[in-house]
Amino acid sequence: MTSGNTLFYPAAIWIDNVQLTDQGRAPVVRSRDERSISSELASGKRKRYVKAVKHTYSMSWDYLADDATCSIDGYASRKEMVALFGDSSDSHTLRFFYQNGKYEEVTVFVNSYSESLIKRDPKSGVFIWQVSVEFEES
Repeated sequence: MTSGNTLFYPAAIWIDNVQLTDQGRAPVVRSRDERSISSELASGKRKRYVKAVKHTYSMSWDYLADDATCSIDGYASRKEMVALFGDSSDSHTLRFFYQNGKYEEVTVFVNSYSESLIKRDPKSGVFIWQVSVEFEES
């Protein structure tokens, strides 16, 4: 899903090769999730065995239009997000683009998804949402 708009940068976040709108997006929060087991030895010392270190990526959008045609950049909005990962239990490819054209790609699944209807405009028929999603590295 690409837009006819010609902004200088592509969308900062893509999921499964679909660009997510930057309109109303709060900064992405990346958190470390360490999978480890702690045990206490007979000597009283504690040891920790780290199985894996995974990351979670939390993001949210305020005042997000219902449809991509209503966003300033024309990229995926609330309807497209619901279709892509709102009710999905599949794994997805999450890609973060940086200013220099490089990107980071992570395989993730949806840990949580929530949305709240903020406003309805009866004249235009546009619905405005608050959307939050958390992805967990697989």
